Amino acid sequence: MARKPSEKEVRYMQTLEATVIEDKGKYFISIADGEEFIRIPISDDQPNEVKSAFNKIILRLKRGKFKINMSEVQQNLFSLVANEYIKQLNRELQEVFGEMERYSLIEASGEITEEE
Repeated sequence: MARKPSEKEVRYMQTLEATVIEDKGKYFISIADGEEFIRIPISDDQPNEVKSAFNKIILRLKRGKFKINMSEVQQNLFSLVANEYIKQLNRELQEVFGEMERYSLIEASGEITEEE
């Protein structure tokens, strides 16, 4: 069973915004992380791009716990799929963060505040 974050963790947990974008007829989940955007393809089978996106997400997780929020969920297939994808990803990120903590793979305190 996944551990629920404490009140302090929730207060300091950063939220990254995600949107569905269309680029040349292909759809992506775009996650804003400061100046960088992490793009996960959802309309094509692109394993190298998915791997690259997840590597960026794991590296980001090393800096501290965060959650991803869909900015706007529209009533179309890609937006609904992306919303469910993000829900599952958030659950898995919490589990991975716990394992990373267990093996001392988290940088500094593992907390990132909204001010940073």
